[in-house]
Amino acid sequence: MATVAGAVMAVSPLGIAPPARAVVGGQEARPHQYPFMAGLVDVVERRVMCGGSLIGDRYVLTAAHCLTGSYSDPTRVGVLLGDHDLTTGADSPHAVLATPDRLLPHPEYDPDTQLNDIALVRLAEPVALNRHVRPIALPAAYAHGSFDDTQVEVPGWGTTSYGGRTSDVLRTVALGTMSNAACARRGMTQVTTTQICTYAPGRDTCQYDSGGPLVRAVGGRPYVVGLVSYGRECATDTPAVNTRVRSYVNWIERTIGRRLPRAS
Repeated sequence: MATVAGAVMAVSPLGIAPPARAVVGGQEARPHQYPFMAGLVDVVERRVMCGGSLIGDRYVLTAAHCLTGSYSDPTRVGVLLGDHDLTTGADSPHAVLATPDRLLPHPEYDPDTQLNDIALVRLAEPVALNRHVRPIALPAAYAHGSFDDTQVEVPGWGTTSYGGRTSDVLRTVALGTMSNAACARRGMTQVTTTQICTYAPGRDTCQYDSGGPLVRAVGGRPYVVGLVSYGRECATDTPAVNTRVRSYVNWIERTIGRRLPRAS
């Protein structure tokens, strides 16, 4: 969620540093359960500071607020793919720390309201795709209506409590979505049609989960419904607000310059 800050981590075989516990109220993901999961790495401090989704062999989708300040410089950011446990490379033979050459936040991103909180990271070189590094599909513009009142899974290496420690293993949490009207009634009055709210008692995304995917499956095929954007602390009675990816499919494909696989 918005508030990108982090803890110091000890060096792994990849040169990435681990912290200690991610999402609130979730559980450890199966190794490589989410082969499209990316971690945006602060290469100076050696820590995962945001999440993302691989959507092709050269592009990662994330939140625009992850690429502000010192992270607007691509030389400060690495993209970790194919990993699970940040403390060891033994469980992730295909893990790679890719180098970006362009950071592409949405041109109308508003840091005050978090509207258009979406960005692309272009890698300097295409990554080799395999069973542990694989892109996720985008939603079709009409897919499953507005995604209200459904369940999504959200993976991340973020904190397990607000202001707490981050996780050395990828964790996942199941959350329910709701209508924007219901979200507004529960306190998030500025939510718009380009955003989607999530909530579950005692469960939530948290710090460092920003930019990570809200995942839904169609016929066993996963696609990215939303991106973690912002909330009021973590696992409170107030819903979290996420970027609705369906609203930005045209922008994504226009920016990349080609059509990408979509879930029907």
